[in-house]
Amino acid sequence: MYENYLEPVTTASWPPPGDHALRRAADGLLVAELRGEIDLATVTQLRCWLDSVVSLRAPAYLVDLRAVDFIDSAGLNLLLRLRRRVLKEDGAFAVLCTANTRRLMGAHGTLAVLDPATTPAQAAARLSAD
Repeated sequence: MYENYLEPVTTASWPPPGDHALRRAADGLLVAELRGEIDLATVTQLRCWLDSVVSLRAPAYLVDLRAVDFIDSAGLNLLLRLRRRVLKEDGAFAVLCTANTRRLMGAHGTLAVLDPATTPAQAAARLSAD
């Protein structure tokens, strides 16, 4: 997909908390690479950073959760909030994650709404369909 030509983005309001990263593809796609644990203890700082990412007004956003070790209901709520804000601005939105994270989303009832991809090719297809 875009993994070979993503450039770091430094125009968000502040650097991402923790080891998270933001990358931009040549076509304007913003990829938020989240890592580690996304839970009640970390979601507040991450929410502020993701709000600044949405303010960049990209045509498409991809949230890559493949390096996330744990995500709880607060983290899933954060993803739903981000999705809602992106779609409100007429952007495209996709989530990329592992099969384990997909199962967790299914158990929490967010699988149908977030419709995460498990491969970069699937994510690209979902973004181009929007």
